[in-house]
Amino acid sequence: MEVRRMRGRHACLFVAALALLFAITSMGAQAVEDRNRYHASWLPISPATEVIEGAVKNQRFPLAGYRVSLYANFTIAGGFQRKLATAVSKPDGSFRLHYRLPPGLIATMPPVLLLVAERGLVTLATVVSGSEVPPQLVINERTTVATATAFAQFIHGRQLRGNHVGMQNAVKMVANMADPVSGRPSDVVRQTPNGVETSTFATFNALSNVVAACVASGEHCEQLFAATSPAGAPPADNVLQALANLTRNPSYPLYPQDSADPIFMLSLAAPLYQPALEQRPTNWLLFIKFTGGKYSTQDRFNLMNGPGNIAFDAEGSAWILNNYIPKATNQNACASQRLLRFYPWGETYKGSPYYGGGLSGAGFGITLDPRGNVWVGNFGFESPACADGTVPPDPENKIPATHNSVSLFHKSGRPISRSNGFTRGNIWWPQGTVSDREGNIWVANCGNDTVTMIRSGNPLLAKNFLLPGANPDLQPTESPSLKPFAIAIDRRGRAWITGNKSERLYRIDQRGNVEEVDTGGAELSWPMGISSDSKGNMWISNSDAVNVPCVDPLDPQSGGNPSIVFMPADGGAPLQVFGQGGLSIPWGNAVDGSDTLWVFNFGHTPFEDVQADTVWPDTGVSRFCGSGDCPPGLSVGDPISPDTGYTSDALERITGGGIDPSGNLWLLNNWKKIGPFVYDTNPGSNSFVIVPGAATPVKTPLIGVPRHFP
Repeated sequence: MEVRRMRGRHACLFVAALALLFAITSMGAQAVEDRNRYHASWLPISPATEVIEGAVKNQRFPLAGYRVSLYANFTIAGGFQRKLATAVSKPDGSFRLHYRLPPGLIATMPPVLLLVAERGLVTLATVVSGSEVPPQLVINERTTVATATAFAQFIHGRQLRGNHVGMQNAVKMVANMADPVSGRPSDVVRQTPNGVETSTFATFNALSNVVAACVASGEHCEQLFAATSPAGAPPADNVLQALANLTRNPSYPLYPQDSADPIFMLSLAAPLYQPALEQRPTNWLLFIKFTGGKYSTQDRFNLMNGPGNIAFDAEGSAWILNNYIPKATNQNACASQRLLRFYPWGETYKGSPYYGGGLSGAGFGITLDPRGNVWVGNFGFESPACADGTVPPDPENKIPATHNSVSLFHKSGRPISRSNGFTRGNIWWPQGTVSDREGNIWVANCGNDTVTMIRSGNPLLAKNFLLPGANPDLQPTESPSLKPFAIAIDRRGRAWITGNKSERLYRIDQRGNVEEVDTGGAELSWPMGISSDSKGNMWISNSDAVNVPCVDPLDPQSGGNPSIVFMPADGGAPLQVFGQGGLSIPWGNAVDGSDTLWVFNFGHTPFEDVQADTVWPDTGVSRFCGSGDCPPGLSVGDPISPDTGYTSDALERITGGGIDPSGNLWLLNNWKKIGPFVYDTNPGSNSFVIVPGAATPVKTPLIGVPRHFP
């Protein structure tokens, strides 16, 4: 039947149906074309209109004529961005934005709201969570640096895209650097333990001055874009992307020649923000220090003393074990009985620290199991005077360390194990404590050269395995021969264990088959940490210096030739790298979501003839190309960090660290860097450091091999 012959209601319905079909077809085509940007254009809109007022201004004057755009960045459906409102800043820099948000997502998965102010080549920005929008905001150079740094792994051009956990946590990390309401530096970076005590605040101001130079001159913007465009990648075309690139690639060659670093030269062009760097840094990362309060001095009122290792839960909260009871530097520090927990932005978690469960001087062993519960190995760190009872009883710990248990805590922080911990399985001076995907808990018993497997996390099913070369008749007071230290799990669920004293590598499968692994010519030298990458390859840190104080006292070795070893999962030839990338007593290590290796350095050698007031050089973090995509011209094992490493005066002697869902690098200042390499009294440091946006995000908790968290 022809359309022209239809009459009345039927013709109208037919025409309407055709129109609807055409509209649906057109919408479908457009959705396919623009799905990344408008994937959820179907979302309902709130009838209520919200308002954001603010100003675009820097330290000295308002910035007029900037086009301010408000974007909602959603993390559902693979991530997409939606523009909500635009305005132009007035002569006094002020702006006013009216916007609406889909109401159903605010409570469950609120978007990240990105405000971008643009004029010519200049891009300034700030972010807030869609669930907590302040009525007033300031956009300036400092908020731009904070946003670009915290969201470095999520910035794609002018869009933010990434996992919900990491994106939401990054909003809080921005506030650690710049207050979105005032645009001023936050108390976290401006005051103790940061402020004038480390170079972090000065580095933050120097980066803010780089943006100020761009505001002052388009030529400076072009220089910034050129300096931060990685080889083989699309060139940066806005300030936000340029600074994100700088965080992901923070070093330039030929250090310390200032002329070889265009970022440092740009920081001198418009020095609005002070104090700022007066000399070129080894890198442009921001090392934000945390002690649990606004203090640096060590005393019995501190939160931590000797943080040793770290594990992250599904929300990105950090669980950190603690070696010693907080004490002043010149006092004997006995075994700690506290477990620490921090929000993903470094603030102490409500209710932390947690006590009980048999905690006793935990060393390097901490893990989360598949149920989200936390396991801790009670190594029993304490100064010698605590062990022999010559120190007066401490209110927190009135007995010497026990050395023979692991503790279990519910994800709420409530202890599950009893006051003596779980002791079955011949646990003795436990170090590495790791869960596999099946929930089996593996414990490296440094004191008796064995490994304990707590099958399915049931302490009644604990089994003990003697490592090759161990003495089955070893007495509890005798020095062990192997000193198993750290554990990593491969893709087949097998546990790989470093032998610190034996300088060997071991492997145990879930059936209990134990073997020594042939390192194929690679030489292990007082090895410490070990990590798997996503493919099951193993990375080993060779300290060349640390004979772990395990039953017997600390016995420092000569050091001077540290290295890392790459063990391919396919059984290919291992690769060993000596002394590059800033390696300096490498202790722990971690692999990020792109299979890049990060190595945590304990410090410098030699140890002999060091005075009590000797200040060691700044400690660094080392970064190496892994089995994933490498920068152009590099291959597996090549250093990405400079010969100095990524150094900072916020760092001391680092043992452990890790990478969270935002791509933040967490580093634990375990021992002080001042004075000799001894532990007769209190060697512990009282802080950890977060480096925002430095690494590719990892899905947490880390159980088995690391998984990228896009």
